[in-house]
Amino acid sequence: MRELLIYMALYLLPALMMFYMAADVLLRNWRRTEHLLLSAYIACYGILFTTEFVRQQVELSYSPVLITYVFGNAGLLILCLSMHFIIKITHVNEKMPSFLYPWVLYIPAIPIPLTFVFQTNITNSSVFEREGLFIYPQFNAAYIATMVGGLTLSFFIIWMLHQLGKKAVAPQQQKIISLLIVIAILVQVWNFVFGIFEFRGIMPPYPYIYGGIIWIGALAYGMKKFDFLASYHKRFSTLHEINPSPILLIDHEGIIESANPAALSFLNVKNLKGKQFTNYISDDRKEGALTRFQYMFERGQRISQYESRITTEDGAKKYILIDGDFVFVEHNLYILCILRDVQMYKEAEETIRFLAYHDALTKLPNRRAFYEEAATVLKGSQPTAMLILDLDDFKSVNDTFGHQTGDEFLMHVGEVLKETVGEKGLAARVGGDEFFAFVQCNEDDEFKRLLTRLMDSFEDRPFWVDNTPLIIRFSLGVSCYPEHGTKLETLIHKADQAMYKIKRNGKNDYFIWNEELETSQSSR
Repeated sequence: MRELLIYMALYLLPALMMFYMAADVLLRNWRRTEHLLLSAYIACYGILFTTEFVRQQVELSYSPVLITYVFGNAGLLILCLSMHFIIKITHVNEKMPSFLYPWVLYIPAIPIPLTFVFQTNITNSSVFEREGLFIYPQFNAAYIATMVGGLTLSFFIIWMLHQLGKKAVAPQQQKIISLLIVIAILVQVWNFVFGIFEFRGIMPPYPYIYGGIIWIGALAYGMKKFDFLASYHKRFSTLHEINPSPILLIDHEGIIESANPAALSFLNVKNLKGKQFTNYISDDRKEGALTRFQYMFERGQRISQYESRITTEDGAKKYILIDGDFVFVEHNLYILCILRDVQMYKEAEETIRFLAYHDALTKLPNRRAFYEEAATVLKGSQPTAMLILDLDDFKSVNDTFGHQTGDEFLMHVGEVLKETVGEKGLAARVGGDEFFAFVQCNEDDEFKRLLTRLMDSFEDRPFWVDNTPLIIRFSLGVSCYPEHGTKLETLIHKADQAMYKIKRNGKNDYFIWNEELETSQSSR
C-alpha cells in the first residue's frame, strides 16, 4: 500500500494535473491552433507520467513495450509540439514557406511510424532492471542521441525567442517572450542534468519528465498574469467591459443578465442585473419593443437597426438604435444587444424637418407649409379669409436701430399675428417683412370682428426698444373663399391686390378685395 501511494504521488497526481490543464487550455478556445497545440503538448506529458505509473505496477517484461510504443513516442511528440507552439505564438510561421510549415517541425517524429513498421525501439533503451521501488532503463546510444538532439533543438528555440524579444515593441509581448525564455532555459538545464546523467537509486526513472511541471506551472502563471491564451469568455468579458457602446445581455423574458459600464452610464444607473429592459423603453414604444423581442426568440431572428426610445433613470428621453444577436452563455440563450445613442441625430433630423416647413427667425410656418395647409383647408366648404400683411416702413427700423432689433421686431409681429389668428387658422412668414394668414370664419360678422381685433392687437402691443415704443404699422389685404375664388393662387393674388391698394392709399389699414378693385387694375 505504501508503494502504491508513492507511485500515485510521483506519477498519477502529476498525470491528473497535466490532463486537467490540457482540458482547460483546450476549452478556452478549441478553434485556435495555439490552444490545440498546447493542449496536446500538455496531454503528452500526462501520457508520460501515466505510462510510468503503469510501468511501475506491471511486470518488468512489459517495460520495453510501454517505452517503445507509448513513452518514447509521446516524448517525440512533445518535442515537435513544443516547437510548433513556440513558432505559432511568435508568428515565425508567417515567414516560413507554406510547403515547409508545419511539416518540417515534425521531422523529429519520423521515428514514430518507423517504430511500428520495424517493431523495434529506435530512440530509447530496451533493457530494464528493477532496483528498489523502481524499474530503471539502461542508457544506450539511441537514448543519448535522442536526448542530445532534443536539447539541441531546444537551444535553437531559446535563441529564436531571444531574437524575437529584441524586436518586440509591445510591453505585454516582451513580458510573454521573456517568460517563455526563462521557462525554456530552466527546462533545458533540468533536461540536461536529469536526462543525460543517471540518478539510479536516488531519483525515479526518467526524472527529466518532471521538467514538464515547470513548463505547465509557468504557463498557468502566464495565462493568469498576462492574459496569455485567454478564453473566449475572457476575451468577450474584456471587450464587454471596455466597449464604449452600451451592451446588454437579455434573456427571453426581457430580463437583463448583465450590462457593461457604458450601459450603466448611459441609463444613469448603478446596477441593471435582474431588471426588465422594457421598463426603460418609453411608454409609447414599450409594447412594440416587447413584441419585437418575443418575436426574435420565437423565430431565432437577429435584430438590426431597430429604432426605439428609452427613458433613463433621471427621466431623460433618448432615441436609440438596437442591434442584437443570440449568444449562448453557460448553456443559456441570450440576446446580446448593442445600443447606439442617436438622440443628436434625431434632434438634427427634427431640426431639418422643422426648418423645411418653418421660418428660422419667427418659427412660424414658411411659404411651403402655408401653401400645403391652405390647399387642404380650401378643399372644404367652410368660408375662409386669406390675409396678406406687409409691414410699412420696416426699412427705417433696420436703419435706425440695427438689424438685430429688426429681427426682434419681426419676431414680435409674428407672435402677435399667431395669437390673434389662434386655432381657427394659420399664420406664416413668407419672406422679408411679409406675412400670410388664413382664418376660417362662419359669418361675416365674425370675420369683421377678427379684422378689428387684429388691428387693435397691433396698435395695443407696440414693440419696445429700451424705453421707446415702435408702433406696428402694416398694410393688410384680404380675399374670401369661396366668394372671391376657389383656387389658392387666385385668392392670394386678390389679397395681394387689396394689400397694394392700401400701400398706395396711405398705408396702415386693411382692404377687402372687391370687383371694383379688379376693374381699376384692368383699366391700368
